[in-house]
Amino acid sequence: MRMPVNPILETLRSIAHERSQGVPDEDFILRSMWRVDHRSQPTPYERFMVYSFVMAQTVRQGCSYADFDSIQLGEWSDQLIGQDAREVRGSCREENIALLDAVFGALPRSPHETYTVNGGTVAKPLARSRIVVAEAMRLLRRHGGNRVANVGVIGNFIHHLKQEGVDVTASDFDPELIKHGILDVPVVSGRQSPQVVAEADVALVCSETLASDTLDELVAAAHDNGTKLVLFAVTGCHFAEEYCRTFGIDAVISEPQPQYLFQGPSTLEVYRREDLATRALR
Repeated sequence: MRMPVNPILETLRSIAHERSQGVPDEDFILRSMWRVDHRSQPTPYERFMVYSFVMAQTVRQGCSYADFDSIQLGEWSDQLIGQDAREVRGSCREENIALLDAVFGALPRSPHETYTVNGGTVAKPLARSRIVVAEAMRLLRRHGGNRVANVGVIGNFIHHLKQEGVDVTASDFDPELIKHGILDVPVVSGRQSPQVVAEADVALVCSETLASDTLDELVAAAHDNGTKLVLFAVTGCHFAEEYCRTFGIDAVISEPQPQYLFQGPSTLEVYRREDLATRALR
């Protein structure tokens, strides 16, 4: 069955071909693909998370989250190994995101800030949440307002936002969250996410919206209503710079693999649209 076209993903694919000129072809060879299933609640503030994610590896790992147990790697995937990741396609949108993310991982990138997060499985998710929420608050203080929306609920984000005293709204596709909310914050259906973004001063959006094919409409809702948009990217983390440059997202905090779920240090990279614009004028 033919997959629907994802405008952002297809634009990124074209950019990858242009930017990869002059980079050794060897850097784009697909070396590995794998899937991780996990069920976890890393901190008391967090939702109980039941997800899978698929990773594709060139010189770096690309990643896309997916519904639990929905990605089946097998003989189809075996045919991709050893091929140029710029040219192959996976069997689903999530595989295609991971493959393209691995392509972008082979391209040069220049984050505006880089943070190293250390500690255990409780300390690291809280530390990364403070960094992400600080970026949302930076935009809120600069541009005014008191309304922050979290699209694609992360409980640790909401915990830190509540400590800032802002008006928090949230949306997600998880029926349990919609039924019960989280940390006394009601959660509406993900189908209402464009309205939630439109009514916020700053929207803190998780990049899994690219995999659910809703990121395009959220970007449009932010642009049309003057909402500042902060994207937290584990899915498609290496797209971060282009999200700011090409799609006008105000700030992206990316978390390349190995992410906080694994032991050892993890890295967060911060990209800002305003800083890219300043660089372009130099």
